Amino acid sequence: MVAVRPKPGNSGSLSRSKQAKQVAKKVLSDKGHSQANFCADKEMPYTAEWYASHLEIKELLSFYRKLLVNRKLLDQLSQECGKSPDRRQYSGLGVHIRVARVLESLGKCVNTIKQIGHVSGIKVGDEFLWRGELSIVGLHHEFQRGIDCLKLINGKIMATSIVDSGRYENVVGITSSKLVYSGEGENPNLSGGKKPKDQKLVGGNLALKNSMDEKIPVRVIRRRFNNNDCSYKFVYDGLYRVTEFWKEKGEFGKYVYKFSLRKY
Repeated sequence: MVAVRPKPGNSGSLSRSKQAKQVAKKVLSDKGHSQANFCADKEMPYTAEWYASHLEIKELLSFYRKLLVNRKLLDQLSQECGKSPDRRQYSGLGVHIRVARVLESLGKCVNTIKQIGHVSGIKVGDEFLWRGELSIVGLHHEFQRGIDCLKLINGKIMATSIVDSGRYENVVGITSSKLVYSGEGENPNLSGGKKPKDQKLVGGNLALKNSMDEKIPVRVIRRRFNNNDCSYKFVYDGLYRVTEFWKEKGEFGKYVYKFSLRKY
C-alpha cells in the first residue's frame, strides 16, 4: 500500500535525500560490526539530550491527541500553515493524516530522519494510543505499511521497523523474545477483493531479508489489547534481529513470506 506520510516542509534543514545518504553512510561504515554498534535494550544510553527529546515527544503526543478532537483548532492551524481547511467530516485514518500534516508543517514532528536502531526520547515499553503517533515521533514513519524501510547509497534497502496493525494477522508471538512476522503485499482484504497472489521478495519483504544478511537490527512495535475492553495500544518492544525467512502457503492458498525475529 502506498505510504501516506506527508513530505516535510523546507525549514532550512537537510533535504530528505541528503539525510538518507548520511544515515546510509553510517550504516555502511558499520557493516560487519552491527552487533557491536547497536546497543541492546538494557544498554540504552539515557543522556540529557535523550531526556529532552522524551519531554518533547510527550508534549507532541498531547498536542496530537488534542487536535484529533478539537476540529476548530485544527482548521485554524491548517489555515496558518497555508492549507485550506477541509470541511468534510473526517474519520478514521483521514483525520490522523490531516493532523500529522499540520504538525509537520509547524515543525513539531521529531526524529524526522529515518534511522537504524533506537530513536531518541523513546524507551522500550513506551505506549502509543494511535498508529499515527508512531509516525510523528519517528518510531515508524509509515502510516499504513507494516514494514518501514531505508534506502542506502548503494541502492540496497534495509528495514528500520515493523509494526503489528492486525490487518494481516501477521505477528505470531512465540515467546517474549521471539516472533514470526508475515510479509507484506497481496492481501485480498486490503486490495478491494482482488484475486490473491503469491507474495514477492520485493519492498519491505526484501528489506527484512537484507537486514538479516547484514545483521542490522529492526525496531519492533507490538499491538496489545487492554484487559478490560476491546481497545488496544501500540507498545515499543525494542530491537530485534531477523534470524531466518521462508515462504509457505497462507490463508488464501498462496505463498506468503515468514520472517523469524529474535530480541537483542
